[in-house]
Amino acid sequence: MRIPILHNCARRVRRRPKHRYRLSVPMPKVHLQRRMRHAPKDMLSLVSNVESYPEFIGLISAVRILSRKQISDTREEFIADVGIQYKFVSETFRSQVTIDHTLNTLSIERSGHGGAVRVLENDWKFIELKDGSTLVDFKLNVRLKAMPLEFLIKQKINKATRHIMNAFEDQAAKIFTEIGDKEYDYMSEAQS
Repeated sequence: MRIPILHNCARRVRRRPKHRYRLSVPMPKVHLQRRMRHAPKDMLSLVSNVESYPEFIGLISAVRILSRKQISDTREEFIADVGIQYKFVSETFRSQVTIDHTLNTLSIERSGHGGAVRVLENDWKFIELKDGSTLVDFKLNVRLKAMPLEFLIKQKINKATRHIMNAFEDQAAKIFTEIGDKEYDYMSEAQS
């Protein structure tokens, strides 16, 4: 940090940092697992189709794909602008999405500068269970730049995550055939 010197009295003057007493509200990390009675490839296809999110996820108001590239036969990446609308809060953020069709994974990270999002890490893993259904492993870590927004989101993050997962489950039920036993106990398989 450069320190200016006042020439008339030759004393050093320290500049005060911009955010001297920044309060921080640590955001919880969300980890959710849910069994869906659809094939892993179908679930990956549904979650990968981000352009359709505004049709069935109420919190997402708009999605625009800015660039797309095929990294290999089984991996692709794209950059998307996503508009979020919740009550009086409306925000757009840019994210980089990486899809791996071999591993049945999708990863979303914040891309670029600007917007209210400081950190965004969202990982989806679609694990095939013995009955052919899918264990969806969902992880989310989000931090916002504005403390009031972060405080608001912290209160609602678990509810919002369940809302999003329910929206995907409902949409999958509309477009894919259910497979597997309804009463299948996947918990013992998931823990091994």
